[in-house]
Amino acid sequence: MQITPREKTAVIIAGISLGLFLFFQFIFFPLVENRDKMKKNVVARQRQLGEMEQMQQRYALFSQKSDSIAALLSERVSGFSLFSFLEQNAADIKVKERIAYMKPSELAADEVLKQSMVEMKLQAVSLKQLVAFLETTESPQNLVGIKRITIQENNKEKGTLDVILQIVSVDKVVSAVN
Repeated sequence: MQITPREKTAVIIAGISLGLFLFFQFIFFPLVENRDKMKKNVVARQRQLGEMEQMQQRYALFSQKSDSIAALLSERVSGFSLFSFLEQNAADIKVKERIAYMKPSELAADEVLKQSMVEMKLQAVSLKQLVAFLETTESPQNLVGIKRITIQENNKEKGTLDVILQIVSVDKVVSAVN
């Protein structure tokens, strides 16, 4: 069987076409896809690296704060009690007789800090007494802060307030963030 020149040309063109198809399908296109995947992968890794650097900075900040809290705790008077601290402040401001109740409780310890809380109700206090009490109570050097405050006008004594306070104190650093 002899192949005519025309058939020979058709077979050559078909062979070249098949060769080009195989080249593009199994070599060129996979290389282009891999290059695109690599570019996307590099962008994703750069984003992850940026996030890791941010987390590292936050970790350093938390570690520094933990160390400063531990330093403040070591400087605080030994045997510090939030309950007695509040009683003493109330006596100093002359609102101790206005205390309706004081309920101590311990907050659930998180991973870093152990805290205690006292809920306290003051009845029929003047605005001036309340401000003075709040100024002496909120004490960064003793790691005491006010978590929540509710103020209502007293119905019985005109010009006085009823106040419910939730006051929180850091008792100790459970675990350093190092």
